[in-house]
Amino acid sequence: MPDGVAAFFDQLSEPARVLDVRPRPVPCVLLLSRSCDADLDSVQDLLAGAGVRALRLNSDELTAACLVVDTDGRAACVRGRWIVPTVTWTRHFAVRAIEDGGDPAHRMFLQESWQAAAGELAAISPTGIGPYGPGPLSQLRLARRHEVAVPRTMLTTDPSHARDAFTCPRLVVKAVHRHFVEAAPGRLSGIFPTIVERAALPGRPCPGPPVLVQEYVEHEAEWRVYYVAGQVHGFEVGKESPADPWTAADRVEVRSAEPPAAVLSATTRLAAAMSLRYGAFDFLLRDGVPVFLEANPDGDWRWAEERAGVTAVTTAVTRMLTDLHREALTGSFDLLGFLTRPTRTR
Repeated sequence: MPDGVAAFFDQLSEPARVLDVRPRPVPCVLLLSRSCDADLDSVQDLLAGAGVRALRLNSDELTAACLVVDTDGRAACVRGRWIVPTVTWTRHFAVRAIEDGGDPAHRMFLQESWQAAAGELAAISPTGIGPYGPGPLSQLRLARRHEVAVPRTMLTTDPSHARDAFTCPRLVVKAVHRHFVEAAPGRLSGIFPTIVERAALPGRPCPGPPVLVQEYVEHEAEWRVYYVAGQVHGFEVGKESPADPWTAADRVEVRSAEPPAAVLSATTRLAAAMSLRYGAFDFLLRDGVPVFLEANPDGDWRWAEERAGVTAVTTAVTRMLTDLHREALTGSFDLLGFLTRPTRTR
Protein backbone atom coordinates (compact mmCIF):
# COMPACT_ATOMS: atom_id res chain seq x y z
CA MET A 1 0.00 0.00 0.00
CA PRO A 2 1.48 3.37 -0.95
CA ASP A 3 2.67 5.45 2.03
CA GLY A 4 0.14 8.22 1.35
CA VAL A 5 -2.82 5.82 1.32
CA ALA A 6 -1.60 4.12 4.52
CA ALA A 7 -1.31 7.47 6.24
CA PHE A 8 -4.85 8.31 5.16
CA PHE A 9 -6.25 5.11 6.71
CA ASP A 10 -4.19 5.71 9.85
CA GLN A 11 -5.90 9.09 10.26
CA LEU A 12 -9.30 7.46 9.95
CA SER A 13 -8.48 5.21 12.91
CA GLU A 14 -7.65 8.18 15.18
CA PRO A 15 -10.36 9.55 17.55
CA ALA A 16 -12.50 12.16 15.84
CA ARG A 17 -11.80 15.74 16.82
CA VAL A 18 -14.80 17.82 17.79
CA LEU A 19 -14.75 21.40 16.59
CA ASP A 20 -16.74 23.63 18.92
CA VAL A 21 -18.22 26.46 16.85
CA ARG A 22 -20.65 27.61 19.50
CA PRO A 23 -20.15 31.22 20.71
CA ARG A 24 -18.35 31.45 24.04
CA PRO A 25 -20.24 32.96 26.98
CA VAL A 26 -19.62 36.68 27.38
CA PRO A 27 -18.60 38.07 30.79
CA CYS A 28 -21.01 40.81 31.76
CA VAL A 29 -22.80 42.65 34.55
CA LEU A 30 -26.27 41.17 35.17
CA LEU A 31 -29.00 43.58 36.28
CA LEU A 32 -32.25 42.17 37.67
CA SER A 33 -34.97 44.80 37.95
CA ARG A 34 -38.05 45.93 36.04
CA SER A 35 -38.56 48.01 32.91
CA CYS A 36 -39.45 51.26 34.75
CA ASP A 37 -36.14 51.38 36.65
CA ALA A 38 -34.79 54.68 35.29
CA ASP A 39 -31.82 54.54 37.68
CA LEU A 40 -30.44 51.48 35.93
CA ASP A 41 -31.20 52.94 32.48
CA SER A 42 -28.62 55.66 33.16
CA VAL A 43 -26.14 53.18 34.63
CA GLN A 44 -26.41 50.90 31.58
CA ASP A 45 -25.59 53.81 29.28
CA LEU A 46 -22.47 54.63 31.29
CA LEU A 47 -21.40 50.99 31.48
CA ALA A 48 -21.64 50.75 27.70
CA GLY A 49 -19.52 53.89 27.39
CA ALA A 50 -16.91 52.30 29.66
CA GLY A 51 -16.81 49.16 27.51
CA VAL A 52 -18.51 46.99 30.15
CA ARG A 53 -21.16 44.63 28.82
CA ALA A 54 -24.42 44.47 30.79
CA LEU A 55 -27.54 42.35 30.49
CA ARG A 56 -30.87 43.44 31.95
CA LEU A 57 -33.58 40.99 33.00
CA ASN A 58 -36.82 42.72 34.00
CA SER A 59 -39.46 40.98 36.07
CA ASP A 60 -42.25 42.47 33.93
CA GLU A 61 -40.69 41.19 30.68
CA LEU A 62 -40.16 37.51 31.42
CA THR A 63 -42.50 35.98 28.85
CA ALA A 64 -39.70 35.32 26.34
CA ALA A 65 -36.79 35.18 28.79
CA CYS A 66 -35.87 31.55 27.91
CA LEU A 67 -33.51 31.06 30.84
CA VAL A 68 -30.91 28.30 31.21
CA VAL A 69 -28.45 28.26 34.14
CA ASP A 70 -25.28 26.17 33.97
CA THR A 71 -24.37 25.83 37.64
CA ASP A 72 -21.15 23.90 36.94
CA GLY A 73 -19.89 26.51 34.52
CA ARG A 74 -21.42 29.42 36.46
CA ALA A 75 -22.98 30.68 33.25
CA ALA A 76 -26.49 31.51 32.08
CA CYS A 77 -28.30 31.74 28.79
CA VAL A 78 -30.87 34.55 28.64
CA ARG A 79 -32.92 35.01 25.46
CA GLY A 80 -30.41 32.90 23.52
CA ARG A 81 -27.37 34.78 24.79
CA TRP A 82 -24.83 32.92 26.94
CA ILE A 83 -23.19 35.05 29.61
CA VAL A 84 -20.91 34.65 32.61
CA PRO A 85 -22.25 37.05 35.27
CA THR A 86 -19.35 38.90 36.87
CA VAL A 87 -21.60 40.78 39.27
CA THR A 88 -25.37 40.52 39.69
CA TRP A 89 -27.41 43.39 41.13
CA THR A 90 -30.99 42.58 42.13
CA ARG A 91 -32.99 45.78 42.69
CA HIS A 92 -36.67 46.01 41.80
CA PHE A 93 -37.10 42.45 40.55
CA ALA A 94 -40.72 42.22 41.78
CA VAL A 95 -42.25 38.88 40.88
CA ARG A 96 -45.76 40.30 41.35
CA ALA A 97 -45.11 42.17 38.09
CA ILE A 98 -45.22 38.87 36.20
CA GLU A 99 -48.39 38.59 34.14
CA ASP A 100 -50.03 35.21 33.88
CA GLY A 101 -53.48 34.22 32.72
CA GLY A 102 -53.57 31.00 34.70
CA ASP A 103 -55.34 30.17 37.92
CA PRO A 104 -54.08 31.63 41.25
CA ALA A 105 -52.12 28.50 42.16
CA HIS A 106 -50.28 28.51 38.83
CA ARG A 107 -49.58 32.23 39.10
CA MET A 108 -48.17 31.83 42.61
CA PHE A 109 -46.00 28.91 41.50
CA LEU A 110 -44.71 30.94 38.55
CA GLN A 111 -43.87 33.95 40.73
CA GLU A 112 -42.15 31.97 43.44
CA SER A 113 -40.19 29.98 40.86
CA TRP A 114 -38.87 33.17 39.27
CA GLN A 115 -38.00 34.54 42.68
CA ALA A 116 -35.92 31.44 43.34
CA ALA A 117 -34.36 31.63 39.86
CA ALA A 118 -33.27 35.22 40.51
CA GLY A 119 -31.52 34.04 43.65
CA GLU A 120 -29.72 31.31 41.73
CA LEU A 121 -28.56 33.81 39.11
CA ALA A 122 -27.05 35.92 41.86
CA ALA A 123 -25.45 32.83 43.38
CA ILE A 124 -23.41 31.97 40.27
CA SER A 125 -21.85 35.45 40.22
CA PRO A 126 -18.59 36.14 42.06
CA THR A 127 -20.40 39.13 43.60
CA GLY A 128 -24.11 39.58 44.24
CA ILE A 129 -25.71 42.83 45.37
CA GLY A 130 -29.16 42.12 46.74
CA PRO A 131 -32.18 44.07 47.94
CA TYR A 132 -32.14 42.30 51.26
CA GLY A 133 -30.90 43.67 54.55
CA PRO A 134 -31.96 43.93 58.17
CA GLY A 135 -35.59 44.81 58.81
CA PRO A 136 -36.51 48.22 60.22
CA LEU A 137 -36.45 47.22 63.88
CA SER A 138 -33.17 45.35 63.41
CA GLN A 139 -31.73 48.46 61.74
CA LEU A 140 -32.71 50.59 64.71
CA ARG A 141 -31.16 48.11 67.13
CA LEU A 142 -27.94 48.14 65.10
CA ALA A 143 -27.94 51.93 65.14
CA ARG A 144 -28.30 52.06 68.93
CA ARG A 145 -25.54 49.48 69.27
CA HIS A 146 -23.28 51.75 67.22
CA GLU A 147 -24.26 54.82 69.24
CA VAL A 148 -26.42 56.42 66.54
CA ALA A 149 -29.58 58.14 67.77
CA VAL A 150 -32.95 56.73 66.65
CA PRO A 151 -36.57 57.68 67.28
CA ARG A 152 -38.60 55.68 69.74
CA THR A 153 -40.48 53.07 67.70
CA MET A 154 -43.32 50.62 68.20
CA LEU A 155 -44.50 47.84 65.92
CA THR A 156 -48.17 47.21 66.46
CA THR A 157 -51.35 45.93 64.83
CA ASP A 158 -53.32 48.53 66.83
CA PRO A 159 -52.03 52.16 66.73
CA SER A 160 -54.35 53.04 69.61
CA HIS A 161 -51.72 51.50 71.92
CA ALA A 162 -49.36 54.34 70.98
CA ARG A 163 -51.75 56.89 72.50
CA ASP A 164 -50.59 56.04 76.01
CA ALA A 165 -47.18 54.55 75.20
CA PHE A 166 -45.76 57.82 73.77
CA THR A 167 -45.63 61.30 75.29
CA CYS A 168 -44.67 63.35 72.20
CA PRO A 169 -47.47 65.38 70.55
CA ARG A 170 -47.04 63.93 67.05
CA LEU A 171 -46.29 60.49 65.65
CA VAL A 172 -45.30 58.98 62.30
CA VAL A 173 -47.13 55.86 61.13
CA LYS A 174 -45.51 53.90 58.30
CA ALA A 175 -45.33 50.47 56.70
CA VAL A 176 -43.28 47.70 58.24
CA HIS A 177 -42.20 46.49 54.79
CA ARG A 178 -42.42 48.31 51.45
CA HIS A 179 -44.41 51.45 50.72
CA PHE A 180 -46.08 49.87 47.67
CA VAL A 181 -48.24 46.86 46.96
CA GLU A 182 -48.83 45.45 43.49
CA ALA A 183 -52.29 43.92 43.52
CA ALA A 184 -52.18 43.50 39.73
CA PRO A 185 -49.10 43.40 37.47
CA GLY A 186 -47.97 46.94 36.69
CA ARG A 187 -50.44 48.64 39.07
CA LEU A 188 -48.83 49.95 42.26
CA SER A 189 -50.74 51.26 45.25
CA GLY A 190 -48.85 53.40 47.73
CA ILE A 191 -49.00 52.94 51.49
CA PHE A 192 -47.13 56.08 52.51
CA PRO A 193 -45.90 57.37 55.87
CA THR A 194 -48.21 59.82 57.55
CA ILE A 195 -47.92 62.24 60.48
CA VAL A 196 -50.72 62.05 63.06
CA GLU A 197 -51.51 63.86 66.28
CA ARG A 198 -51.13 61.48 69.17
CA ALA A 199 -54.31 62.81 70.77
CA ALA A 200 -56.18 62.05 67.54
CA LEU A 201 -55.47 58.32 67.75
CA PRO A 202 -58.55 56.26 68.61
CA GLY A 203 -59.04 55.61 72.31
CA ARG A 204 -60.55 52.23 71.62
CA PRO A 205 -59.03 49.09 70.06
CA CYS A 206 -58.58 49.51 66.32
CA PRO A 207 -56.85 46.38 64.96
CA GLY A 208 -55.34 46.27 61.48
CA PRO A 209 -52.15 45.23 59.66
CA PRO A 210 -48.81 45.55 61.46
CA VAL A 211 -47.39 49.08 61.18
CA LEU A 212 -44.52 51.06 62.66
CA VAL A 213 -45.36 53.96 64.94
CA GLN A 214 -42.51 56.36 65.68
CA GLU A 215 -42.15 59.56 67.64
CA TYR A 216 -42.06 62.58 65.34
CA VAL A 217 -38.60 64.11 65.67
CA GLU A 218 -38.44 67.91 65.51
CA HIS A 219 -35.45 68.70 63.32
CA GLU A 220 -33.58 71.45 61.50
CA ALA A 221 -32.60 69.37 58.45
CA GLU A 222 -33.34 66.10 56.66
CA TRP A 223 -30.68 64.15 54.79
CA ARG A 224 -30.86 61.40 52.18
CA VAL A 225 -27.41 59.83 51.99
CA TYR A 226 -26.28 57.24 49.45
CA TYR A 227 -23.54 54.81 50.37
CA VAL A 228 -21.85 53.32 47.29
CA ALA A 229 -18.91 50.96 47.89
CA GLY A 230 -17.27 53.22 50.45
CA GLN A 231 -18.30 56.52 48.89
CA VAL A 232 -20.95 58.73 50.50
CA HIS A 233 -23.09 61.22 48.57
CA GLY A 234 -25.47 63.47 50.46
CA PHE A 235 -28.64 65.40 49.62
CA GLU A 236 -30.39 67.80 51.95
CA VAL A 237 -34.14 67.34 51.47
CA GLY A 238 -36.91 69.77 52.23
CA LYS A 239 -40.53 68.59 52.26
CA GLU A 240 -43.77 69.16 54.15
CA SER A 241 -44.94 65.56 54.44
CA PRO A 242 -43.12 62.20 54.52
CA ALA A 243 -45.17 61.13 51.49
CA ASP A 244 -44.23 64.15 49.32
CA PRO A 245 -41.52 62.37 47.25
CA TRP A 246 -44.29 60.08 45.90
CA THR A 247 -47.43 62.23 46.08
CA ALA A 248 -46.16 65.81 45.62
CA ALA A 249 -42.71 65.61 44.04
CA ASP A 250 -42.92 69.23 42.83
CA ARG A 251 -42.96 70.42 46.45
CA VAL A 252 -39.77 68.58 47.36
CA GLU A 253 -36.55 70.59 47.48
CA VAL A 254 -33.26 68.76 47.11
CA ARG A 255 -29.74 70.15 47.43
CA SER A 256 -26.58 68.16 46.81
CA ALA A 257 -24.08 68.82 49.61
CA GLU A 258 -21.37 67.27 51.72
CA PRO A 259 -23.11 65.62 54.69
CA PRO A 260 -22.19 66.86 58.17
CA ALA A 261 -19.33 64.87 59.68
CA ALA A 262 -21.66 63.17 62.17
CA VAL A 263 -23.99 62.02 59.37
CA LEU A 264 -21.05 60.80 57.31
CA SER A 265 -19.68 58.82 60.24
CA ALA A 266 -23.06 57.29 61.09
CA THR A 267 -23.61 56.26 57.46
CA THR A 268 -20.29 54.46 57.10
CA ARG A 269 -20.67 52.70 60.45
CA LEU A 270 -24.19 51.51 59.68
CA ALA A 271 -23.33 50.43 56.12
CA ALA A 272 -20.53 48.27 57.54
CA ALA A 273 -22.79 46.89 60.28
CA MET A 274 -25.42 45.94 57.69
CA SER A 275 -22.83 44.57 55.20
CA LEU A 276 -24.15 46.84 52.44
CA ARG A 277 -22.29 47.67 49.25
CA TYR A 278 -25.08 50.06 48.36
CA GLY A 279 -27.78 51.69 50.48
CA ALA A 280 -29.92 54.82 50.76
CA PHE A 281 -29.90 56.18 54.32
CA ASP A 282 -32.37 58.65 55.84
CA PHE A 283 -31.40 60.92 58.73
CA LEU A 284 -32.92 63.84 60.57
CA LEU A 285 -30.58 66.42 62.08
CA ARG A 286 -31.72 67.53 65.54
CA ASP A 287 -29.51 70.07 67.32
CA GLY A 288 -26.63 68.93 65.13
CA VAL A 289 -27.11 65.27 66.07
CA PRO A 290 -28.11 62.79 63.32
CA VAL A 291 -31.18 60.69 64.07
CA PHE A 292 -31.27 57.56 61.91
CA LEU A 293 -34.65 56.62 60.39
CA GLU A 294 -33.99 53.75 57.98
CA ALA A 295 -31.76 52.33 55.25
CA ASN A 296 -33.05 51.06 51.92
CA PRO A 297 -30.72 48.57 50.17
CA ASP A 298 -32.32 49.30 46.79
CA GLY A 299 -33.38 52.92 47.25
CA ASP A 300 -33.77 55.04 44.12
CA TRP A 301 -31.43 57.97 43.53
CA ARG A 302 -32.35 59.57 40.20
CA TRP A 303 -35.21 61.57 41.77
CA ALA A 304 -32.71 63.29 44.07
CA GLU A 305 -30.12 63.78 41.32
CA GLU A 306 -32.65 65.28 38.92
CA ARG A 307 -33.92 67.81 41.45
CA ALA A 308 -30.38 68.71 42.52
CA GLY A 309 -28.97 68.77 38.97
CA VAL A 310 -26.17 66.27 39.58
CA THR A 311 -25.23 62.72 38.55
CA ALA A 312 -22.81 61.81 41.34
CA VAL A 313 -24.63 58.69 42.53
CA THR A 314 -25.16 57.36 39.00
CA THR A 315 -21.44 57.79 38.35
CA ALA A 316 -20.50 56.12 41.65
CA VAL A 317 -22.81 53.15 41.02
CA THR A 318 -21.36 52.71 37.53
CA ARG A 319 -17.84 52.81 38.93
CA MET A 320 -18.77 50.24 41.60
CA LEU A 321 -20.15 47.81 39.01
CA THR A 322 -17.21 48.42 36.66
CA ASP A 323 -14.69 47.73 39.41
CA LEU A 324 -16.48 44.54 40.51
CA HIS A 325 -16.71 43.41 36.89
CA ARG A 326 -12.99 43.90 36.32
CA GLU A 327 -12.10 42.26 39.63
CA ALA A 328 -14.02 39.17 38.51
CA LEU A 329 -12.06 39.09 35.25
CA THR A 330 -8.71 39.22 37.01
CA GLY A 331 -9.51 37.81 40.45
CA SER A 332 -9.97 34.40 41.99
CA PHE A 333 -12.90 33.43 39.75
CA ASP A 334 -11.36 31.23 37.02
CA LEU A 335 -13.12 32.89 34.12
CA LEU A 336 -10.44 31.95 31.59
CA GLY A 337 -10.64 28.34 32.71
CA PHE A 338 -14.37 28.28 32.15
CA LEU A 339 -14.25 29.96 28.75
CA THR A 340 -11.62 27.50 27.51
CA ARG A 341 -12.99 24.34 29.13
CA PRO A 342 -13.37 21.32 26.80
CA THR A 343 -16.69 20.82 25.08
CA ARG A 344 -18.65 17.85 26.37
CA THR A 345 -19.59 15.26 23.75
CA ARG A 346 -22.36 12.74 23.94
